[in-house]
Amino acid sequence: MKARAQEIGDHEDPRLQAAQKRLRESVGPADLLDAICEIVTNLLGCEEIGLFTLDRGSSRLFWSFGIDPKRHGSLDTVEVSTLQRVLQGEFQVTQVHEGQANHVKRSLRVLVPIRVDERTVAVLVMFKLLPQKPDFDETDIKLAKLLSDETGRALFGSASANA
Repeated sequence: MKARAQEIGDHEDPRLQAAQKRLRESVGPADLLDAICEIVTNLLGCEEIGLFTLDRGSSRLFWSFGIDPKRHGSLDTVEVSTLQRVLQGEFQVTQVHEGQANHVKRSLRVLVPIRVDERTVAVLVMFKLLPQKPDFDETDIKLAKLLSDETGRALFGSASANA
């Protein structure tokens, strides 16, 4: 357990400490999904979230908050090269331009690989960061990594058990 504590580390940043505590104290999958929602909305600045599971080359929406599940039922709208990098374990922050000629809004979309035993088993997508959140900084990436590690283990267990 000591090695595990060193792997995650005792975070000095209060946001990281709060997120780690909330995730670790979650009781059951429903509470863990609530914790993810709280962390993403309150600490990462996104109110449009989807968690997609991966199976044999396809994806399906497993859980969501603030999005239309019919519109976002899979990851089909994500650029193939971006999705490939996520499947290899990379976090992706991309710019999305929405609207029409005179009213184009730029927002960021974040894709977080959810990993178990070094294998991506799901993808957490933050569809659009809030307007007051213009960038995704180093602490945000650390929060996303924490979500990646803790969510994978808690929701999907061992990849070998699910293979």
